[in-house]
Amino acid sequence: MGKRKGKKETEDEKKEVREISDEDFRSSLSQAYKAFDTDLVSTQEKDKQKRKEILKEGIIKVEKDSKKLLKSSKLLVNKIMQLREQAGLTGSIGTAGKMKTPVLFGSKGFEQKLRQEILIIGNEELEEFGGAITLGNFIDYFKETRPNWEVSPSHIIRAIRSLQKDKVIPPEIDLGNDEVLIRFKPLETSSDFRAVLQLATGLEFLTRDILVSHLGWSSERAVDTLSKMAEIGLAVEDEETGQYYFPGIFKLKLSK
Repeated sequence: MGKRKGKKETEDEKKEVREISDEDFRSSLSQAYKAFDTDLVSTQEKDKQKRKEILKEGIIKVEKDSKKLLKSSKLLVNKIMQLREQAGLTGSIGTAGKMKTPVLFGSKGFEQKLRQEILIIGNEELEEFGGAITLGNFIDYFKETRPNWEVSPSHIIRAIRSLQKDKVIPPEIDLGNDEVLIRFKPLETSSDFRAVLQLATGLEFLTRDILVSHLGWSSERAVDTLSKMAEIGLAVEDEETGQYYFPGIFKLKLSK
C-alpha cells in the first residue's frame, strides 16, 4: 500500500511540475511577445528606414514568387499595394526590384510595365500640374523617383510615343526650342494657350503685363487666358503678386 501511495505522490508531483512548467512556459512566451512588441515599436520609431527596407525585400519576394496569384486575387493585390505604400514604393505591382531594359526593347512585358508606370506618374503623381509636363521634366522626374528602373531616356520617349499612337494619351504640343509638352488628359489647345506655354518655357513665371508686352495682347485677353489656364491646373496663380507659375514647364525641383 505504501508503495502505491508513494507512486501516486510521485505522479502528483510530476503533474504539479508539468503544470508549473506549462505556466512558466506561457509566462515566458508572453514575456517574449511583449519584448518582441517593444523591440518592434522601438525599431519603428528609431529606424523607420530599416523597416521600409525589410518591407521592400518582402514585397519583391512576394511579387516574384506569386505572379500567377496576383493576377487572379484582387484581395492580395490590394494588400500588396498597401504594403508598397508603407515601404515608400511608387508605381505598379511587379516593379519593386531592379527593372532593366531587355536587349530587345520590344519585349511586350517590359514595355507594358513601362507604359503603365508612365501613366501612373502622369495621372496620379503629377496631377497637380494639370496633367501636362514638358518631356524633359518628365524624364528627369522619372529618373529621380524611379532609381530602380535602368531605362534610357530614348526608351521612355518611345513608350510615351506608343501611348500617344494608341490614343491612350493626347498628342504632344510643340513648344519650340526642341521642347514638347506631354499631356495625360485632354486640354484646350487653342492658339492662345500654345502662345502662353511657349513663352513660359523661357521664364520662371508670367504676368498679365508680360503677356501684353511680349504677345501684343490686350489686358483682358491676357487675364482671361491666364485665368482659364489656372482653372484647369496648367498654371498656379500667386494672388498677392499676380504672377502665374507653370510647374509642369519650369524646371522641376524634387526633394531628395
